[in-house]
Amino acid sequence: MGFKLLKGVEVVLDLPGLHLRDKGVLVVTDLHIGYELALQKQGIYIPKSTYTRTKSSLRTMIEEAQAEKLVILGDVKHEFGVPSDQEWIEVKDLLRWLQELGVEVHVVRGNHDNYIISILKRFGAGLHDPSMVVDEYMLAHGHKPLEEVPDDVEVILIGHEHPAIAVKGYFGVKEKFKCFLRGDWMDRKLVVLPAMSPLAGGSSVNEVPREFLLSPILRATDIDSFTPIVIEPGAGVYE
Repeated sequence: MGFKLLKGVEVVLDLPGLHLRDKGVLVVTDLHIGYELALQKQGIYIPKSTYTRTKSSLRTMIEEAQAEKLVILGDVKHEFGVPSDQEWIEVKDLLRWLQELGVEVHVVRGNHDNYIISILKRFGAGLHDPSMVVDEYMLAHGHKPLEEVPDDVEVILIGHEHPAIAVKGYFGVKEKFKCFLRGDWMDRKLVVLPAMSPLAGGSSVNEVPREFLLSPILRATDIDSFTPIVIEPGAGVYE
């Protein structure tokens, strides 16, 4: 059993995924496949290992949750425009692999998810824009304000923000830890998921003023009232 975030909603191990227990659904966000190539264009060269690490984490979470469905809350790839060669190869490999595992895949469209509709269709993945509703849950990327929320929705899950907490250590060195955020929005529970991508360090929500947050949904909340749930792979989950 994972860390209970809300009734029926658990953090999977110490990884950036949520298990909707009664629905058989695993929810993740912001894979940003192809990020390394974007960094290379800026003159920053790092080993191309993030896709392998992302895939390994997904396998662990799918097996732990025994998930029948995977919902990705947007930004499967990194480039805003036409996918790079790396993105084409890795996105197709990911969808093929998930298909072989027998996992039903759904993608809620994010602001980076242009030009991948044909790939999703080829592998039978569902595309939802601007949101997806699973009974009492509404799932959105988070880059647009929420509109037309059904009355029976009780919990909203979003990504986009890449939330993290900045902590200053004993010697004054600042470290950043990815976290989930749990709070309220319009009489509903709102949960923000951290990015799956190891390279997406995140917005330090304990330092960034509310008006500078990425998500318009979060900018309309009392962000200081939200509870951060920190994850540190290999160490644990901390509230």
